[in-house]
Amino acid sequence: GGDNLLSVYWLYNLTGDKFLLELAEKIHRNTANWRQRSTLPNWHNVNIAQGFREPATYYMLSKDSTDLIASYNVHHLIRNTFGQVPGGMFGADENARMGYIDPRQATETCAFVEQMASDEWMLRMTGDLFWAEHCEKVAFNSFPAAMMPDLNALRYLTAPNHVISDSKNHSPGIQNSGPFLAMNPFSSRCCQHNHGQGWPYFIEHLIMASPDNGIIAAIYGACSAKVKVADGKTVEIVETTNYPFEEQIKFTIRASQKVRFPLYLRIPSWANKPTILLNGKLLSASLVNGKYIRIEREWEKDDEIVLNVPMKLSQSVWQVNQQSRSIDYGPLTFSLKIVEDYKMVSSTETAIGDSKWQKNADPAKWPTFEIYPASLWNYALVIDDNLPLEDNFVVVKKEWPADNFPFTSQQVPIEIKAKGKKLVTWEIDQYGLCSELPIMENRKFESKTEDITLIPMGAARLRISAFPVYNK
Repeated sequence: GGDNLLSVYWLYNLTGDKFLLELAEKIHRNTANWRQRSTLPNWHNVNIAQGFREPATYYMLSKDSTDLIASYNVHHLIRNTFGQVPGGMFGADENARMGYIDPRQATETCAFVEQMASDEWMLRMTGDLFWAEHCEKVAFNSFPAAMMPDLNALRYLTAPNHVISDSKNHSPGIQNSGPFLAMNPFSSRCCQHNHGQGWPYFIEHLIMASPDNGIIAAIYGACSAKVKVADGKTVEIVETTNYPFEEQIKFTIRASQKVRFPLYLRIPSWANKPTILLNGKLLSASLVNGKYIRIEREWEKDDEIVLNVPMKLSQSVWQVNQQSRSIDYGPLTFSLKIVEDYKMVSSTETAIGDSKWQKNADPAKWPTFEIYPASLWNYALVIDDNLPLEDNFVVVKKEWPADNFPFTSQQVPIEIKAKGKKLVTWEIDQYGLCSELPIMENRKFESKTEDITLIPMGAARLRISAFPVYNK
């Protein structure tokens, strides 16, 4: 229903036909009710990620702020119980189920894409930078690990704590019965079709127009765009960066003549003393974390703006999930680096029924991969809370990969060196999944403290990103 509303609005803005607004009202009346305060009309993860924005979409017509607030409410409501995990999503490995809230619960690849799309639309409709930052959280930390590095196969389900990716049935540990953790190029047609929209939608929203005929950059990534500004003059803006793996974002304005317009940049909420250089000189302006900076001036050809967003270590504490912690560096959340052992298996033997229409596809050219841990994964982080957080870790920056694809465990250009202890009471459970985080009273650690490596969770196809903690 919400997606239909967007199409109706688009056509109305072109034609002005008033019956289209009546159609929009009818669509809204016949759409699932996402305006309930403490429950949802449906608990399927993709429906939630896609459907929660419907009230805000209708708000564009109704102008009733309760519609807008309803979308915010659903976003927080599902996460208050099922989203106490890193990566921006929530556990619903088909549907969200009471009693299944651990970070080993997964989310569909479809839901990652729909959440990113919803965040982008919420940003467009509200201007609220909360949605830009949430979109980046999902895009950088959850979405990439759902696919093989060559993008030739994906898995239906991916979890924040995910240590085996095979073709076995793990139900009821995950709700769906079937081979839903393997990287299969044919299975789960919903995700096979939907995943291809994730990055194009993301790129489409890197540069946007502002209501005062300017340019907005709220989500960051390398790109270029031609934009009509001021009184209809066209300029090109080129964004050069390896963000989120580096801290500098450079914009170059290419205009055939002088033109005056405002440029809006997001100052990330996590940035540590951000700065802006305009043509090499420090811009004297108040930069407020989590807000826009508005730069209005007469722009000339090849004017250059450099936004520096220094990153620092921070942590999230998931109290309802055994006080587990996640380590963040800027917009990136980190996982234990697990050695990934890839095993090629038959795609036809491991595919589910919805793939059978592809009878003529050559499975030898489209293999399925199972991924197994070739190193131990059951580590607790060793953290001394009497020290500043940064004194417990060492951030190591590495060379940018030659193929420009940073989301693999071998090529990711940033790591964190940490200390860990093996947690012997944390094992594979009866469903073939990493067991739920051990309760505080059932933690038995090995005496030895070991050096461990953390990598961005978006590069980790096997991962532990919500850690138990051993307090020194």
